[in-house]
Amino acid sequence: MSQNTHTLHLFFQDPVKLKLAQLIYRYLATGHTEQAQRWADRLGASDLHALWDAQWFNQEVFARPDHLTLRFDTGTSDDLPLHALETLFAHGLQAAVLEVFYDQVGETERMHFDAGQWVSRQAFIQKNPQWLPVVEHQAGRDEAGDASEGDEDADYGCSKDPVKPLSVAQLRKQEAQRKREAQEAVEAFVGLAQAMGKSGTSPVQGLIAVLLLRAGLKGLLQAFVFTVLAVLLFKGFWLWLGLGLVLAVVLPLYYMLSEYKTLKGDNDDSDADGEDGGPVTVMASH
Repeated sequence: MSQNTHTLHLFFQDPVKLKLAQLIYRYLATGHTEQAQRWADRLGASDLHALWDAQWFNQEVFARPDHLTLRFDTGTSDDLPLHALETLFAHGLQAAVLEVFYDQVGETERMHFDAGQWVSRQAFIQKNPQWLPVVEHQAGRDEAGDASEGDEDADYGCSKDPVKPLSVAQLRKQEAQRKREAQEAVEAFVGLAQAMGKSGTSPVQGLIAVLLLRAGLKGLLQAFVFTVLAVLLFKGFWLWLGLGLVLAVVLPLYYMLSEYKTLKGDNDDSDADGEDGGPVTVMASH
């Protein structure tokens, strides 16, 4: 069974709040919710569901003197622990780094957070250089802590950076919307397949029809844009209008034919070659 493995590094500025968070997650990982609730109340985050997802499994908690590390697995379609991050940032968390290994594709992704925002790796390191040895591998670093160019590229390669800093709350909304849209797309496709099945139409044929229609609309749009620009920029209104009408017929047909050949393959020529060039067997009667 495929799963996603999360490693979450949590950095607190206040050592008291760090200790409280360590106690909370130690008790949550061992199933002692009453003790976890007591320390969560002390931290000010009384809702344990906002700190811990019941769908997490294979949980491990590593309490370090200067930070806290959580490691847990989730299903491939489960959410990132953004709710927990948002809650912790509201109660003393200074910075965090989330690393996710996607077992299904064998890839790792790292996200950096600072002061309640998702930030780039560079911005995180500039504000929190002391945490670099914790969140990135030490292989290839010299005594000063600098990485060689190849190792630095490897570290940066798995980092997922935002275009600009984004609050964790806004990131949660975007992820929820993306997941909802993906679910709606799947449901729409399933509904289309069921409707085609009832009408006796193959879902594959229906998908081909949709792709051909899209190709035709692409050609029609290009013909329309060409006609409008030509009429506005050049003289000869009726000439360009007539040419535009011709293109409105030719371009959709061209794109639809190209799309059809791509989807179905043009096997007519190969079949004809086999018939013309293949050996002919003659049966003689005696």
